[in-house]
Amino acid sequence: MGHLKQQLPIPLSPAMPLPRPNPSLDDDFCLPMTPPEPADAPLSGTKDTAPVATALQVIATERAALAHLEHIYQTDPLAQEYLARAVSQIVRTIKHGGKLVCCGVGKSGKIAQKLEATMNSLGIYSAFLHPTEALHGDLGMIRPHDTLLLISFSGRTPELLLMLPHIPSTVPVIAITSHMRPSTCPLLSFQPSSMGILLPAPIHEDEESSIGVCAPTSSTTVALSLGDALAIATARRLHTSPGRGPAEIFKSHHPGGAIGAASIALTPISMSSASSSSAPSDYLPTQPSESSFPQSDTKTDQRPLVRDMLIPLDQIPKVTASGKVRLLDILLTAIQHPNAKSWVYLSPSEIVPPRHLRFVSQSNYVDMPVSAFVDLGLPFGVARKDWLEIPSSSTIEDARRLVSDASASAGSPVTVIAVMQEDECLGVIEAEDLWNDCDD
Repeated sequence: MGHLKQQLPIPLSPAMPLPRPNPSLDDDFCLPMTPPEPADAPLSGTKDTAPVATALQVIATERAALAHLEHIYQTDPLAQEYLARAVSQIVRTIKHGGKLVCCGVGKSGKIAQKLEATMNSLGIYSAFLHPTEALHGDLGMIRPHDTLLLISFSGRTPELLLMLPHIPSTVPVIAITSHMRPSTCPLLSFQPSSMGILLPAPIHEDEESSIGVCAPTSSTTVALSLGDALAIATARRLHTSPGRGPAEIFKSHHPGGAIGAASIALTPISMSSASSSSAPSDYLPTQPSESSFPQSDTKTDQRPLVRDMLIPLDQIPKVTASGKVRLLDILLTAIQHPNAKSWVYLSPSEIVPPRHLRFVSQSNYVDMPVSAFVDLGLPFGVARKDWLEIPSSSTIEDARRLVSDASASAGSPVTVIAVMQEDECLGVIEAEDLWNDCDD
């Protein structure tokens, strides 16, 4: 990889050695210099210099990562185009009554929460969504006119991949990841080009090489910086009315603390105008009519049937991969077939239920082959012979009783239910879904 031929916007220490190439980045980009080891940075004025030297090395490493990020957005036309598209998309979403949904896991999730707070303080309606909670009911937060912002350095966080098949097809996805091109990012690789926007946020070298620890440090710093840049750029595009620019909006949303005390007095906004302008009409509660309430004498006339819950077999895809099948291959197959609701065939006679897929994905070993999960005794595929066959005319109550009896008889819980019409399997249900109305 070539070295930087011109002065970077952020000056680097002359004591820093030349960079070590990062093979995960494109060769078109130049790297800032790697910060020195603590022993190479002599200090004075303190007896124990090691902690200070280590701290300075970390600070210099993150400064170099930010310089690298700045250089990318200064020189790469595609990165500039992606950033402009992201700003335009968020502005369009807010103007049409939608919101920005920020999503991430672990340290990236903390960055997403900070960006949500920053966006809201700038008058950009936003919400944080944890992907695991999304799969347990919080998906209702995402509306058709929203935009989804995903933060994942790897671009293949299993929890995010599992959530994507359930996102409305009208919701664009913006991804802040280390990838430089959408085609290499699993979070966007199956997204239509018009609906997926990549915001590259790589680091100049991996964190273990830089500071000896693979904990997210430089990677979260660049994600936070890029998110802040996105927020300010969006606010300047969104708030253009005289006297109601980003600064005035921020002050009106921050009346407390030192910022509020230092702000000039602003004209108060009435509660009626604030409520009518801050929430889209489809978020406002409506008063139900009397006819919408069920009548007590007819509440048991119609009982739900198992066939109303099934996923048709012809909608469930079979995983395809060259060589050994990995967890990532299955996750990507699920993304390609959202109608299957995360059901995937391993073979014509073995199926992976959504809960099993979610369970093993929590390991984060997305490159682990399926055979390794089986060898470890982790729940994964369920063979056809282990499916419990239930007539399609069965009610939910009937199915619960049959599952309980079968589990007790076999000494192990039933996982997959095959909904049968005569000798034909119409589709499948996860046994636990029969008790969904009893979930927390």
